[in-house]
Amino acid sequence: MITRAIPKTGPRRCRLLYVEDHADSVALVETLLAGRKDLLLLHAADAKLGIKLARAKRPEAILINVDLAGMSALEFMKALRADPATEATPILALGASAAPEAIVKGLEAGFFQYLTKPLQSEPFMEALAFALEFAAVERSEQNPVLLRHRTTLKESR
Repeated sequence: MITRAIPKTGPRRCRLLYVEDHADSVALVETLLAGRKDLLLLHAADAKLGIKLARAKRPEAILINVDLAGMSALEFMKALRADPATEATPILALGASAAPEAIVKGLEAGFFQYLTKPLQSEPFMEALAFALEFAAVERSEQNPVLLRHRTTLKESR
């Protein structure tokens, strides 16, 4: 597992969990995110550890290699969707196949976005930005303080 220290001061950083068993791929994502001081990269080398980290650390977004050994990316996603704490977390799939059928199949399965290898900087950063924006909206809608405020507003009408 790779984690970088969270500063004790300053704004909270978003967490991206990358479930990947190839060190070169992890190094590439670290390089792409090196300038993003607002992000904390978490890494799991297999899907089982990824599930544990997702439940413990509650990342705003997850990137998973769809070609992992052991548990499939679909099983990984189903396990997280069955848990209320992680059911809405956007999961970005990263696959070796750029065939339109593979991309459509991944999206129909429920992945937030399907990216292809080799990972390209611009599409990855755009997909990540969209996933983080989605996560921020989703989490604000689940915020108990906001829920009470919305309920109060509805009752006063």
